[in-house]
Amino acid sequence: MTRGLNKADKTLCIVFVLFLLSLGLHLSYPQNLLADLLLFCSEAALVGGIADWFAVTALFEKPLGFPYHTAILPRRREAFIEASVTLVQQEFFSRRKIFHHLEKMHLMPMLISWLREPAMEARLIQQLVDYMRDFLLQQSKAQAAIIAAKLRETLAKVEPEDFFALWGTWLQKTGKDKEFLARVAAYWRGQVSTAAARQQIKAMLEAYEQEKTNDNVFAQLLAGFAQAVDLINYEEAAELIQQQLLTMLDELGRSDSKLQREILQLFYEKAVELNKEPQFHQLTHELKDSLLRDLPLESAVENMFDQLRIHFLEDKARDVDPLAEHLPALRSRLEELISEEYQRTLHLIEQDAELNHAVGSFLYDVIARTALHAQTLVGVIVTDVLSRLTDEQLNHLVYDKVEPDLLWIRMNGSIVGAGIGLVLFFILQVTM
Repeated sequence: MTRGLNKADKTLCIVFVLFLLSLGLHLSYPQNLLADLLLFCSEAALVGGIADWFAVTALFEKPLGFPYHTAILPRRREAFIEASVTLVQQEFFSRRKIFHHLEKMHLMPMLISWLREPAMEARLIQQLVDYMRDFLLQQSKAQAAIIAAKLRETLAKVEPEDFFALWGTWLQKTGKDKEFLARVAAYWRGQVSTAAARQQIKAMLEAYEQEKTNDNVFAQLLAGFAQAVDLINYEEAAELIQQQLLTMLDELGRSDSKLQREILQLFYEKAVELNKEPQFHQLTHELKDSLLRDLPLESAVENMFDQLRIHFLEDKARDVDPLAEHLPALRSRLEELISEEYQRTLHLIEQDAELNHAVGSFLYDVIARTALHAQTLVGVIVTDVLSRLTDEQLNHLVYDKVEPDLLWIRMNGSIVGAGIGLVLFFILQVTM
């Protein structure tokens, strides 16, 4: 490992310098006891420091190129990786520790508190509304037949007489009957006001006159005389009738006019009478059965959902919420319904002890199983990460974690060596 001088290297250099100074003093004063003591201790400290330097360095590299039993970590990297994986899986992610930590957690209060946060509640409701919208659109084709069957079933239960009665009540309450009658009057006014209509009226009068006088010679004679003296002018009569029709249609189209009220009253009276007729009853039931049998409800429902899906996808591509833009009332109602059910569900979980326990046990089981499965995943991750490291990177990874301790081991070698040298020097002096 290429590094600058650390405190252990500096300590070893100082010991080496002390050894050289002690050696010089010893050579200058060979009979001096203090010089011998300094040389003996510095020599032992130097040997101890070099020995520990060699031992520590041999864990990671080949010190001075010495090949035997050195560079231990790079040579045993596979065993180191396997041991690291085992350590992480069995110690940090052991079943005992996982369940011990989970038992300390109060899962349900934490979950309820988290779900009751306004921001979280709003986000979940938003997601649920979007999910329901997308789910319904995605299921439209599969559910088209079911929806059509439900529509047929509902329509089959509707009696035509009741339907007509409800329809008439709705027309009266909403004023749609007057609006409809005004539109009919406006349409026919446009038809009657033309010159062609006037000619048709004239033709009808002439045809009527021809029909009445066809078999009566005297009547023909009088009619011819009246036309000769201009007593009967079909052109003027047709114009007068046309004007009367236009006046009547104007009044019929005017809201809440007398003629309009009379016509509507007459219509409702005749509708009630008609609704009681057996023949009409049979006709409406046959018509209803025929419509239910022949109406293409499946294709209509499917086509409706297809068009909705295309339209909604176009809106989503423009980052526009289609429900909020086109059906705000529907979206607001959906949000209200989901919010009510959301609050009811949380309240039920809080109040029902059995349900609370069931949900808590389920969460505990899911989290525990997930954490246990993480053992394998963590092992794979650790193996993959460590396997990708070069020998130098692996050395640095381990060395950086224990560098202070390794430096003290090296310095302790010099300190212990000096101490042992001091003890041995006194032993030698005593025994000599």
